[in-house]
Amino acid sequence: MSGRRPIKLLNKTTAFYLIFSFLVFFISAFIMSKMANQYIDSYVQNRFSKFDWRLKKHLTKDSTLSRLPRYLKLRRLSDRQLLQKLPVVKDTIIYNESIDEYQHYRKRLAAIKVGKDYYVYETRVHVGDFYRLRDDFLASMFFVFGALALGLIAFNYFLSGYLFRPFYQILNVMKTYKVGQQTSAPAISTTTEEFIKMQKLFQKMLDQIEKDYRNLKEYTEDMAHEMQTPLAIIRNKLETLMRDEAALERHGEAIQVIYRQINHLSHLGNVLNLITRIENGEFKNTRIIRTKPIIEEHLQSVKELAELKGLKITFDLNEEHAFNIDPYLFELVLKNLVRNAIQHAPTGASITIKTDEQSLIISNIGAELDFPPQQLFKRFVKRKNNGETLGLGLALVKKICDLNELNVSYEYLNGRHVFKISKAA
Repeated sequence: MSGRRPIKLLNKTTAFYLIFSFLVFFISAFIMSKMANQYIDSYVQNRFSKFDWRLKKHLTKDSTLSRLPRYLKLRRLSDRQLLQKLPVVKDTIIYNESIDEYQHYRKRLAAIKVGKDYYVYETRVHVGDFYRLRDDFLASMFFVFGALALGLIAFNYFLSGYLFRPFYQILNVMKTYKVGQQTSAPAISTTTEEFIKMQKLFQKMLDQIEKDYRNLKEYTEDMAHEMQTPLAIIRNKLETLMRDEAALERHGEAIQVIYRQINHLSHLGNVLNLITRIENGEFKNTRIIRTKPIIEEHLQSVKELAELKGLKITFDLNEEHAFNIDPYLFELVLKNLVRNAIQHAPTGASITIKTDEQSLIISNIGAELDFPPQQLFKRFVKRKNNGETLGLGLALVKKICDLNELNVSYEYLNGRHVFKISKAA
């Protein structure tokens, strides 16, 4: 996913509508403005043509300049080269004393021949009313666009909750859905075809997920159960062989290797089944538990095992330390971390367990890892030195912590392997 900030669907569609509407209004305003200007030009040109016609008509009947209408002012053109530049048309503003305001006019300078001489005359047409009408019309168009934009935004904020209610209902089910709950999509009272189709597809998806979950659960449970039976038989046979001194003399080492691998395989099946159950959310007894008594009880149970390796376990436990987690899952986390420390600590080394208000820290002396630390919590990571895998213990710890919003971290500090579990910020 990109780092862009997500935008609601309705906000995005509203933005597209506004952009499209603005383009339509802008193009319409441009076309209407051009048409208005063409009409003004046509009107003014028609008025100029009438002036020219009246002037020519007057001169045809009477060529005396002194008898021209008073609104036509002529002056002799002394520079004949200026004829090439005429007529000249431009807008101007003229003060009107009768109404005490400036008004827009369009004036034209043109030349006319009277006898052998050329005269320049000026005609003016009042265009202020046309300009005001045009500007008022364009302003009204932008006002309508503004009202439309406000209406779309109001629709977005006040009506979206009603129109999109079925969508948000299904979205809520998606947020709270947990596999194995036999959840059905809510009944939606809507006539919107897309939401009806969405509900049907969502229910179909839920049914398929539940079906796949049941099949996977049954398969995992059956495999775990069926595998334990032959493993138990093999283990019993091996224990019988281990009591046979003659067999031990001839194949003692092979029997012990097989016995260890059988126990490992049995443990592996149980852990895989446990991870599947955790991922499916079957442990729902989540509550705030004090960790000190649980840790002390577990340390008593591993005391003899630690003494066999000459390990010294020291602990500093905070009375107030607590996690919000299923007690059984916390025991699994503790058991795997302590067993990992005992297994990998050299003979005669020390193991330290400490808790404060926020975190649980378990550390042991040991050689530095021969593989990247970020692979420590992955399943079946092989070690470089002996080719052995780390198994599933730490992967199980990571899975439990992730599902219970706990942070688990590792670092190698001053010759010690340090595992830290803390509450998420």
